[in-house]
Amino acid sequence: MEMPKVIPVCYCGNPAKLSMSWSNDNPGRRFFGCNKFGSRFQKPCRFFSWFDPPLMPRSRMVLLGLLKKVRTLEDARKRERITWLLVLAIVTVLLFLKA
Repeated sequence: MEMPKVIPVCYCGNPAKLSMSWSNDNPGRRFFGCNKFGSRFQKPCRFFSWFDPPLMPRSRMVLLGLLKKVRTLEDARKRERITWLLVLAIVTVLLFLKA
């Protein structure tokens, strides 16, 4: 991953933070934003600057397809984990009642 040679300074006067977008319009595209962005306690300034160039349409389509597959697998894993916890709880209750 290429790192910037110069880190821009946001409107607050602080070095900007390099983050990654996961929106459908710019999946995986890096950008600079205020270092306070995402903080509950500090209000960020409106500084924003793209670091990476725009994705080619084909690259964007491939990335979105891969992200969809990852999310589908994560959802399936979460459902499987819940199922196993329910099975464990039922078996524990049945063993407790049997004793």
